[in-house]
Amino acid sequence: MTDKLPSRMQLITALIAWFIIWWGLQCFVIFQIFNDLSFAFIDASVSLSLILVAITIIFFVQKYSGSFINNYYTRCIFIFAIIFGIIFCEKIVLSQLYYSSDFSAMFSKTLIIRVVVAFLQITFFSAVLWFLEFIKKQAQKSDLKFDAENALRQAELIKLRQQLQPHFLFNSLNSINALVVSEPQQARKMIQNLSDFLRGTLKKDENKNVPFSEEINLLKLYLEIERVRFGHRLVVNFNIDEDTLNLKLPALLLQPVVENAVKFGLYNVLDKVEISVSAQIKNNLLAIVITNPFDQSTSQSRKGEGFGLSLIQKRLQLIYHRTDLLVIEKNNSLFTTIILIPQV
Repeated sequence: MTDKLPSRMQLITALIAWFIIWWGLQCFVIFQIFNDLSFAFIDASVSLSLILVAITIIFFVQKYSGSFINNYYTRCIFIFAIIFGIIFCEKIVLSQLYYSSDFSAMFSKTLIIRVVVAFLQITFFSAVLWFLEFIKKQAQKSDLKFDAENALRQAELIKLRQQLQPHFLFNSLNSINALVVSEPQQARKMIQNLSDFLRGTLKKDENKNVPFSEEINLLKLYLEIERVRFGHRLVVNFNIDEDTLNLKLPALLLQPVVENAVKFGLYNVLDKVEISVSAQIKNNLLAIVITNPFDQSTSQSRKGEGFGLSLIQKRLQLIYHRTDLLVIEKNNSLFTTIILIPQV
C-alpha cells in the first residue's frame, strides 16, 4: 500500500496548485463585488497568507499537543477559534493597507465569503493533517504487531531447535552407553565425533541461513557418528548438483530428516541399507530429496516415529509461511522426503 501513496513532491505540487486556485477564485469574487482589481489582489493575498499561518499553527499543535487535540469537541472549538482569528486579523491588516472611509461596510459585505473560504481551507487541511497522523499511528501499530509476531516466531524456532538437539543427543548417548563395554574404541570415536558435531551446531546463528555446502559437511559428520553404531550396514549416496552448494537454507535442517531415514531404514534390519541424498534447483527452489528403504510392518510399532519430520514441517512453516515445503511419499518399500527451500 505504501508504494501507491503519493510522493512528497507530488503532495507539495498539489498543495501549491490548491492555494493558487483558491487565491484566483477569491480574487475573482472580490473583483466582481467591488470592481477594484488592486483591492481584490491585496485581499486574496492577505487571506492566503493568514490561512498559511493558521495551517502552520495547526500543524505544530497537532504535532506537539499530544492528546489535547484528539477529542472531537476540542478539535471543533480549536478550528472555529482559528477561523475567528483569521477573520479578525484580515480586518486589521486590510484596514491598514486599504485606506477608505467605507472599508468597514465593504468588509462586512464580504464577511460570509471570508468565513466560508476560511472554513473550507482550515477544515480541509485539518482533516488532511489528522488523517496523515492517523496513518502514521496505524503504521506504528502495524510495525509493533509485526515485531511482536516476528519475536514470537523466533521464540518458536528456538524452542524447536532446543527440541531437536536433545532428541539427537539422547539417541547418541544411548548408543555410546551400549558401546562403552563391548567396543570402547568405537565409543571413544563416537564421543569425539559427537563433540565435533555439537561444536559445529553451537556456532550456528538461529536467525541466519547457511550455505548448502556447510549443511552437507555437518550432515556427513553426523553420518560418521551413525556409522560407528551401524558399521557397514549404513551406506549413504550423495548426488548433489554443484550449482546448489552456494544456495542458502535454515541451519541444521537436514540432520533430523536423515536421522528419520536411518530410523526407518536400519532399525530392526540386519542387511545393508542404502540411503540417498540428492539436491538440485527447480523453479528457484532448492529441492532436496532423501530416500530410504521402508518397511510398513516394522515402522508402525516404533515409538516416536516422525518426530523430527513434524518439527521440520513446523519450522519451515514458521520461516517461509508456507505449508507445501515438506513432502512425504511412500511407494511400496521406498520412503521419500522432499524438502523445498525458496531462494530469494
